[in-house]
Amino acid sequence: MSTFVSVGNAIQPFGRLITAVAERKQQLPTPLVIQHGHTPLPLSTEYTAVSFMNMDDFSNQMISADLLILHAGAGSLIHAVRAGKVPVVMPRRAVYGEHIDDHQLDLSRALEREQRIVVVSEPEGLIDAITQAISLQRQHRVRSKQMPEMVKQVSNLFDAFWAKDK
Repeated sequence: MSTFVSVGNAIQPFGRLITAVAERKQQLPTPLVIQHGHTPLPLSTEYTAVSFMNMDDFSNQMISADLLILHAGAGSLIHAVRAGKVPVVMPRRAVYGEHIDDHQLDLSRALEREQRIVVVSEPEGLIDAITQAISLQRQHRVRSKQMPEMVKQVSNLFDAFWAKDK
């Protein structure tokens, strides 16, 4: 098994998620790849640290990893759902200075209701959330990989946006 962690590319650091993962790295499936963005991350031989990835590398990590631990960015969540994964998601919070507002909470709550993701609010819940996500992902493998309607709409907007830039 392997783990891919991504905090996205927001300019605000996301130390809460990175610290939670780093403190529990020995409990996570390996190899462990951490895309840490603007968040400082100590060098270690126990994981591969990458500040940013191009889209092909990001997509390959999403597809190949057995476990995804993500921020609640729309692009990241769409990639996870498209890859047939049930990620553990920690929304960035304004109260911690991780984002400008709490829009990631709204999206993550909607997807959690559909059992497409497992939300973890605080680092202490990470391991339990991982266990739940792995269980749900096994159940989803026998279900259709059809995306929820809201995710389809956001996905179509992203696709249209990227197509016009090409």
